[in-house]
Amino acid sequence: MLAACQTTNPETGQVEGSGLQQRIDAGQPVRVAVANEPPYTKLEANGELTGASPDITKAVLERMGITEVEGVQTDYDSMIPGLEADRWDIVSAGLFMNTTRCSKVLYAAPDIVSTESFAVPAGNPKKLTSVDAVLDSGAVVAVLAGSYELKTASSLGVPDSQLQTYPKAPDAMQGMSDGRVDAVLLPTLTLESHKAQYGGDFDITEPLDEIPTTGAGAAFRKSDKDFHAKFDAELKKFKETDEFAQLLEEWGFDADASREATTEQLCKTEG
Repeated sequence: MLAACQTTNPETGQVEGSGLQQRIDAGQPVRVAVANEPPYTKLEANGELTGASPDITKAVLERMGITEVEGVQTDYDSMIPGLEADRWDIVSAGLFMNTTRCSKVLYAAPDIVSTESFAVPAGNPKKLTSVDAVLDSGAVVAVLAGSYELKTASSLGVPDSQLQTYPKAPDAMQGMSDGRVDAVLLPTLTLESHKAQYGGDFDITEPLDEIPTTGAGAAFRKSDKDFHAKFDAELKKFKETDEFAQLLEEWGFDADASREATTEQLCKTEG
């Protein structure tokens, strides 16, 4: 009966027209969308999926008896449309919760909580320590297409003429290095990870007070509500373990901040 209600895409080999649990039961891997933006996500050249969010998602799935996981790299603005179109099954990418996203998908409990900072040329020549300083100086800031940073900067009054979008963090950082932008707005830990991995003659500001602390969690299709509920229950138990804290600390995140945050609170963030 299961086979009768499923079809397989001959090009991708993926089972279509069925829920996530049915695909798992049919032996299909769980497809996890990521952005390859350390420390949130990292997709190695050999296909290994890691980073703070995927490591937690994989650990929870394993506790549920699921070990077949496949990483799929995509841009942030494609994550929810691709989830809805069944191109992947879970988004585990540091995709910050906000009112708009929470209306479209089912978020599990927060796995990471983050702050935002500017990357600026060494010495911070334009003294960009706040969003107001960007407005006063006329500085041009790089943000990722479809990102929380883009939407938040716009909501705080930064005009489109002062925002330049890039598909990925390394592209934005290169834009600053080439002098096309005056700063890059990204999560503080993303900037710190980029500097540790690639180096570069730039400074990272203190977290910006105008931008609220944000959080992310694994996102599921609304049609997969039963699987989401099981995952969420297992995640909440996992968050109380030492293993959860160790995983987050390896990537520079605070486990207590994640434990204290709730999906309901973070979904109130304007977006």
